[in-house]
Amino acid sequence: MVRMLVVVLDTNAVHSDPWLASPPGKKLLDLAASGSCVVVYPQVVIDELLRQRREAADRAHSEAAKGVGDMAKSGVDVRQTIADLEASFAGIGADLLSAFGAVLKRDNVTAEPVPDVAATEILKRDLARRRPFIEIDFKQKPASVGFRDTLIWETVLAILARDNERKILFVTADKGFLSVDSKTLHQHLLEDLDERGIGRNRVGSVKNVPHAIAEVEAADHAALVTAATDALYELADREISQQMGYGGDYDYPDFVKFEVPAMEGGSISYIDQTTEFEFARQPGSVAVTATADALIYIEGPVFKGDWFIDGGESMSLSGELNDHYFEASSEIAVRVVVELDTSGDSPQALSIQLEDLPSSSSGSEETETA
Repeated sequence: MVRMLVVVLDTNAVHSDPWLASPPGKKLLDLAASGSCVVVYPQVVIDELLRQRREAADRAHSEAAKGVGDMAKSGVDVRQTIADLEASFAGIGADLLSAFGAVLKRDNVTAEPVPDVAATEILKRDLARRRPFIEIDFKQKPASVGFRDTLIWETVLAILARDNERKILFVTADKGFLSVDSKTLHQHLLEDLDERGIGRNRVGSVKNVPHAIAEVEAADHAALVTAATDALYELADREISQQMGYGGDYDYPDFVKFEVPAMEGGSISYIDQTTEFEFARQPGSVAVTATADALIYIEGPVFKGDWFIDGGESMSLSGELNDHYFEASSEIAVRVVVELDTSGDSPQALSIQLEDLPSSSSGSEETETA
């Protein structure tokens, strides 16, 4: 059992589960309650999550109000409905704060205040292009992003400086914090540790909550989770479009084994693993099959005719590219299947497939849950 481990959550790690209410989230909270770890929400992360949820509530309110307005156009008396709708959304802000308050009352779950860092120091870091700051091209104009990420990293440094015994597990899939291969912290962040006399071995990073659970429970078991998780997240930004294969036939990439929406040239924009990996071993074999469920988000152009045929059932409209194409996105639930080779010093992913979720699952293979 890992003791003195501080699990620091980045915003993207709990984007779809801000209050750790999913099965993996509950398991992490149970581990904290048992004394295996401390779970820390940087205040910057809480504020970001609150903003995201408020904006989502505002969009839902607007959609509901539009529907009520359409009823009124048909002559329906909607005055009471409008009043009820306004009342139901009026308390959303307080409800969101209350939800965070309930989580932070759990044993060994805390919020870490925004660190007191001089604006001039943040500006120097930005101008020096040191991570987590990243320069991107926004509408063909260079722009620097990473202010909030920098404050999150300063939060990590503040925790390390305050307690020289505990180790931190930073839960993030944000490329601003990570190396080019996304497997370790970026060199700039490691240099920050060196400058402060903090051992590099005191900070590790994982990409999501299920991976954090594995690290807390057992370091040796985490090697399997690491290999499977890395294989999954390496699919980020990968194209889904059909490609010419052997014999001149067109087909989707090998990892695509799910029903693809009618997009043209789409790519995976975001991955959200929703269950922990389970591992199945064949007796006497070095091969291990890792399975988990995930949500993948695909963005790409869709022919307007296909969009109207689809009716918005599998795709959401996000913009108009030209007279013939919309810009659309799709959220798809998939089963992740990773084949791992455990014959070497560390597990290696041999293949990965994203499949349609089965209607039911059964089997006789022995499984281990990460």
